[in-house]
Amino acid sequence: MIENHSTQAWPQPYRLPDAEPYWAALSNDQLKFQRCADCTQAVWPAHSFCPNCGSTSLSWAQSSGRGEVWSYSTVMRGPTPVWASITPYTVGFIQMDEGYYLFSQIVAAPDDVQIGKRVEVRFVQRGQQIMPVFALSDS
Repeated sequence: MIENHSTQAWPQPYRLPDAEPYWAALSNDQLKFQRCADCTQAVWPAHSFCPNCGSTSLSWAQSSGRGEVWSYSTVMRGPTPVWASITPYTVGFIQMDEGYYLFSQIVAAPDDVQIGKRVEVRFVQRGQQIMPVFALSDS
C-alpha cells in the first residue's frame, strides 16, 4: 500500500521497552507476540510477566498475521489532518489465530468490514515506523 503523506505528519507510537522486539520485527515486515512457556497463553500487549499465570518465562513468537475481525468502528472525522485525509477509515480489534487481540486499521471499504470476516496483515510505512494494518482475506 502506497500512501503519499509527509513522513513527519503521522503521529508516532509510544514504544514501551517490553515491546521492543515487536517494533524491531515490524522493521522486517514481521508480526510478533509473546507466548508464556509455562501456561502457553499468548500474551499481548507485551509484558514482563504472564498476566494469566504470573510466570516470567515469556518468549517472542512469529504470528501468522491472520485472524478475524472481532469488533470495528469506521471513523468519519480524523483526529489530525493526516488521518482526516484518509477518512473514512476503519479500525478494530483483530482476534489473531494465535489467540491474542490486536487493535489496528482495517484497510477495506467500510461496508465490506464485518465481525467474523477473515483478515491478514499488511505492513505500511507511517512516519518513521512500519505499522501493521489488516486487509480482508478469503482464507
